[in-house]
Amino acid sequence: MRSPTKLALILALFPLLLPVTSHAFTESFENNSFASRGWYDNTNQGTIVSGGQSGNCLQWNWAAGAVTPTNGASSRLAITPTDTLYLSFYVKFQSGWQGSQKTYHPHLMYILSDLDYNANHYSPLANNYLQTYVEFLSDIGNPYGVHPQIALQDEKRVNTSYGTPPNNLSATTENRSVNYCNTPVYSGVNGQTCFADNPYYSSNIWLSSATVPTGGWHHVEVYMAMNSVTNGKGNNDGIMQEWIDGTPVINQANILYRTAQDATKKWAEFVLAPYIGDGSPIAQSMWIDELTIQPTKPGNAAPSAPAGLSTTYK
Repeated sequence: MRSPTKLALILALFPLLLPVTSHAFTESFENNSFASRGWYDNTNQGTIVSGGQSGNCLQWNWAAGAVTPTNGASSRLAITPTDTLYLSFYVKFQSGWQGSQKTYHPHLMYILSDLDYNANHYSPLANNYLQTYVEFLSDIGNPYGVHPQIALQDEKRVNTSYGTPPNNLSATTENRSVNYCNTPVYSGVNGQTCFADNPYYSSNIWLSSATVPTGGWHHVEVYMAMNSVTNGKGNNDGIMQEWIDGTPVINQANILYRTAQDATKKWAEFVLAPYIGDGSPIAQSMWIDELTIQPTKPGNAAPSAPAGLSTTYK
């Protein structure tokens, strides 16, 4: 029989044995054998159905009032830590999709930093060193336009030593949140949050004015690159880009993802965790297919946008 000390050591080391996806990862959602493809935590994500962009796809189906869809708990994928990240997938919203009918949610896809992954392979999804959200926010009320959105939060880096947030510490210290609680809002940010939590929830939001038509498949591409850090200071030169069917909807080259405090911080974990915190306003479904995660952008030009897609962006 193993001694308690050895058993504790094995249990402590177990998360380190999780498979790490390197280079390009593709998930076609043809079947629900998620664990065999490197997913962990919830390995029975959503429902696999026919009628995808290609073959089968992943369906998220919320009942009215439900916070998560059927089998909607977090499914995680460890990726090789990277300074640059390209994400591609197809999405379809049912006709009449309403989202959350709030100014926040649904959360859908999350990308966590290596600091979070190394601290806890099952890191919480609301209290992080850096968490990137890729999601869609619906207008409140008919016609319920669906807008692409990317958001950042780094609650664990909020500095309260210099007073109650929000307070601008960009000229004071690099030991701070890169978001609203400790860093001033800069060009392109059109939403921000700072409220007492653990210690404070600190976020910036980039919400596009483009709308994604419902009832059909649309190609989503996201590319991000960490900002540089020189002379002990983080620079506002990170990249955040998103395309819908080849049309740019978010295009920023002034993003601050990290300060000198976390000069080598990278993205290291991808999570599927659909969530409508106040409950879905109606019974509704959406679908995801042909997910690709890799460190670099593909070289081919993106296709043209279909008719009906707004091309304006903020």
